[in-house]
Amino acid sequence: MSDAEYRAHVREEAKLFARYPRAVGYKGSALLLNQGQRLKRRLHNGQKECCAVCGWTGNAFDAIATFGYLRRNALCPGCGSLERHREMIKFLSREGWVRRGAACLDIGGIPPFRFWFEGQDVRYVSLSLGDPAMVCMDLQQLGFADNTFDLVLDAHVLEYVADYRRAISEMRRVLRPGGRMLLTEAYLFGQPATEEFGGPNPEATFMVRRFGDDLCGLLEDYGFKTRRWDYTGRNDAHGDYFFLCEKKSEANICAQVA
Repeated sequence: MSDAEYRAHVREEAKLFARYPRAVGYKGSALLLNQGQRLKRRLHNGQKECCAVCGWTGNAFDAIATFGYLRRNALCPGCGSLERHREMIKFLSREGWVRRGAACLDIGGIPPFRFWFEGQDVRYVSLSLGDPAMVCMDLQQLGFADNTFDLVLDAHVLEYVADYRRAISEMRRVLRPGGRMLLTEAYLFGQPATEEFGGPNPEATFMVRRFGDDLCGLLEDYGFKTRRWDYTGRNDAHGDYFFLCEKKSEANICAQVA
């Protein structure tokens, strides 16, 4: 980043703080909470929390703050994983979705995942168009051959791409028959249809859409056997949902169409 670009970034950041003055309090509170937790851990590590990604243990995970909220017990001090990331790893381990020698494509590229997957003897590839990753590539036009991966992960990417239908089609193409895909997206339980914002929405972390209950049907239409699961157990609009997908065979798709 050049000096001019950095100064422009700082100006935009300052505008956001001016627009959302509560963010200063959120970030200050998170800083104080985290400093307190570090002091407590030095005095006594009760090991109440354990990170499924890196194995870190402590009394609590770090708090994080954005312009809109403060979230406690969220960020792992060891690897930087968030609640959702740790639950993804727990699910993959528990359900046997990861096996030695398999190939995994991580769309968006969650940094601590590389160490974990390579420790499972999995051929891991992270992909992003802007954030740091192993491969820089457009999700709407993947440069991989058909049937390359056994597992595809997508953590909050589809709400930012221009043509998410084409992106889903590409993800299916690079999955092997019977391959699995785990999606976490900006999704509102009870909202019947996907809401398009018409462009990046600063009120919604610059997403271009928020998915609705039609996402399951869309994934089925594109050749995935799909189920929705709320790992928080709330099963309402306050939940956090995984979309668990398995690539259907061409024979199954043809039978459905017929």
